[in-house]
Amino acid sequence: MEVVILGSGTATPQLKRNASGILVRSSSSTILVDIGTGTMRRLCEAGVDYKEIDVVLITHFHPDHVSDLAPFLFAHNYAYGKMRTNRFFVLGPSGLEQLYDGLVKLYGSWIVPTGGRLEIRELSADETDGFLMDTLNILSTPAEHSRPCISLRIDDHGKSVVISGDTNFSENLVRLAHGTDLFICECSMPDDKPIEGHCTPSVAARMASMAAVKKLALTHFYPPCDQIDVVAQASVFYSGPIVKSEDLLKIKI
Repeated sequence: MEVVILGSGTATPQLKRNASGILVRSSSSTILVDIGTGTMRRLCEAGVDYKEIDVVLITHFHPDHVSDLAPFLFAHNYAYGKMRTNRFFVLGPSGLEQLYDGLVKLYGSWIVPTGGRLEIRELSADETDGFLMDTLNILSTPAEHSRPCISLRIDDHGKSVVISGDTNFSENLVRLAHGTDLFICECSMPDDKPIEGHCTPSVAARMASMAAVKKLALTHFYPPCDQIDVVAQASVFYSGPIVKSEDLLKIKI
C-alpha cells in the first residue's frame, strides 16, 4: 500500500499546501480521500490519471474537502484518449446525495458521468458503517467536528491506513485506528492555539498512543503550524515514528 499526500493544507490558501486530499493505492484499488480545491492539479503533479480512481471518499462537506468534486465528475465526460467505462464510487456521510443533486442542479448533466458509471453511496454519520469491494474494506465512524463528518479506515491485504478527517479528540477514532499501520491525523493548529473541532499535535499524538498505531502522519496545517515544530510537540505523547506531511509526500506501508 502507498499513500500520497495531495493536500496538507486547509481552507487558508497556501502556495506549498493544497487543500485536503489523500491518495491511497492498495494492491486492488486506488482511493481518493477528500477532494479539496486544487486536488485535480495535484493528481497530475503526482502522475496519477483521475480515471484510475475507484473510490472517492469524502469526510465532510466543507469546501476545502469537497470543492474539486464537480471538476472530477465533469472530466469523466470529456476525457481525451480512452474513455473510462468501468464503475466507480463516491462515498461520504449522510447528505452526500443532497450535495450531488445540488451540484447537478447547478451544473446540469455536464457533471453526470455517462453510461451509469457513477455510484453514490452514503455512510452513516451517527454510527460505525462500512463498504466492501473485493478485498478492499472501508470503515467509517463519526468524527468530532461539524456534522455530518466521518473518520475513515482503509484495509486491504493486511495493510491499513486511518484518516481522521477534521476532528477533535475522538474515542470513536481511537477505536477505529487501533493497531493501524499508518494513522493520518489532522493537526490544524499548535498546542498553544487550539481551535474547536480540530486537533493540535498533542491531541493527535495522544490518540495515536492510545490506539497503538505503528506510524503517525500529521496533516491539515494552518500557517501557524509551519512556524513551530509540530513533530516535537507530538513526540511528547507518542513514541513511535512521526511524519510532518508535505504535498506530494509518498508514504509506503
